[in-house]
Amino acid sequence: MKKTLLLSLIVIFGMLLIGCSEELSTTLVESTTETTTETTTEITTTTTTEDDTNTVETTEPLTSVTNQEITLTYADWGSPEINQALADAFMEIYPNITVRIRTDIAGTGGTFTESLLQAQAAGVLPDVFVIDNVPTGYSNGMLYDVTQFWDSDPETELVYPNIKDTAVYNGRRYALPSFQFIKGIFMNLTLFDEYNIPIPDKDWTYEEFVDLAIEFRQAGIDDYIYGIEPVHYTGDLDFEIIWPTQDFADIGYNTWDGEQFNFTSQAWIDAYEAKLDLWAQDVVIDYGTLSEDELAVYGEGSVFLQGYIAMSIQGSWELWYVDYMYENFGHEIGFWPYPGGDAGQFPPTILDYTVVSSQTSYPYEAYLLAKFMSFGKDGWMTRLDAMEDQGITYLDRFPVSDDPDVWDRIKYDEDGLPSDLLFYIEGVQESVDLFEYSKPDVDKWLPGYKAFWEWVGNDDNDYWTKINEGTITPEVFAAQWEEKMNEFVNTALEEYE
Repeated sequence: MKKTLLLSLIVIFGMLLIGCSEELSTTLVESTTETTTETTTEITTTTTTEDDTNTVETTEPLTSVTNQEITLTYADWGSPEINQALADAFMEIYPNITVRIRTDIAGTGGTFTESLLQAQAAGVLPDVFVIDNVPTGYSNGMLYDVTQFWDSDPETELVYPNIKDTAVYNGRRYALPSFQFIKGIFMNLTLFDEYNIPIPDKDWTYEEFVDLAIEFRQAGIDDYIYGIEPVHYTGDLDFEIIWPTQDFADIGYNTWDGEQFNFTSQAWIDAYEAKLDLWAQDVVIDYGTLSEDELAVYGEGSVFLQGYIAMSIQGSWELWYVDYMYENFGHEIGFWPYPGGDAGQFPPTILDYTVVSSQTSYPYEAYLLAKFMSFGKDGWMTRLDAMEDQGITYLDRFPVSDDPDVWDRIKYDEDGLPSDLLFYIEGVQESVDLFEYSKPDVDKWLPGYKAFWEWVGNDDNDYWTKINEGTITPEVFAAQWEEKMNEFVNTALEEYE
């Protein structure tokens, strides 16, 4: 692992927060009244009081859709065309609500969040927006507490259990999980054929993955072939983050168990040593240290895209690789599920979040819009229609809810045949079929997580140089990292109580 690439790694990792949802002591009742001009939804709470003679029940409204003509604003870094289609459909359901897509919140990821902070300072946050780091939004007072709306919404019961409790702060919810992306392995099936190396089954193991990477490098070194391309947004392999989740069913992303990280576990140490070994064997391409001969062959850009790497660890947002490589280089590509371990296959998934602004004047209506643009059934049905209208042939992000109607719409076309939305790219279906066992990331929702990685790479600690030079081993820094990571996270969590 090389310092030039590692420094880009973990700084990008976001934060996580997990909390235990508290049950409401009230009974929630939903009633819907429709007229020809508007839809009104009321969520009420029933309170029981007792005296010496009888029991009296009173019902008080918690939320309702306004009858006023209002405007809500929305911002994300997704497709403007699909966003507008969703906004139009939402306005058909709620004719008194105008939705305006904000285009002044620029960039993606951290840059997008910086734009949000500037908008907050000016008092013009969108009513609803996506965010790449929930704790950043929370600590800056950008987020509205949507616990009441979420807990009284029957659709939230369909959210996958391993996703439902993310972005919950001391029992209070400040963000809606919107999409899950799959982390998997792009397979250059054309290279497997050219080098006469058998293509592994979809239920393969990470030992097979490593053996194949070494075999490709040994067979193709004279042709400038590498076995593995590292994760783009980290510049590194992710073995210690994912492998323990495949060996133990109750261990989460990067050994998070819901209360602490466990870097001193032998599984974490062994995985870290395995990735260092592959880097040392020159099996993994290092874009920062390519030779002049290699640069002359590859030119600029991704070497995997040009067909010189057998396997690439990436997320499903990169599924455009498949058409691009076939159309430009004639290479057939699949997206295999992440290889499993002793406990089986648990797909690593990357979560996105949508939030309601603390500055909104219409929090319930904003929640309904946030839901429609993210996990809601009606929004997903609209999204799928809009995608097909635009000729989009496959999904690169997936529902966070196990809604059978949505999944049927994704899996089958109008004739009841397998749909390209899921089956267009070989290997995607097998990951989706394992979603109930997925291990979601902690990057965007655990407070203290980002601060820890900044501590790892600061000038005083400079762990990356020490690791690259071999002056410190995983067995040594695992204990140091575990103590410091848990300190950062626990300290940050205390601020949410």
